[in-house]
Amino acid sequence: MHKAEVAGNDPLTALANNDAHTFFEQIGEQVITGPTLTNVNDFRAILIQPL
Repeated sequence: MHKAEVAGNDPLTALANNDAHTFFEQIGEQVITGPTLTNVNDFRAILIQPL
């Protein structure tokens, strides 16, 4: 909480805005994992609609 206060971030506002990404990025605590090379959350789909 101290890092958030120093950075001028309000955790309740971030929570209300569903924006944990920006909140943790601004306090230097963001974790970005990337592909796990398993079938868990690595699925990407492209929708191609006919003309």
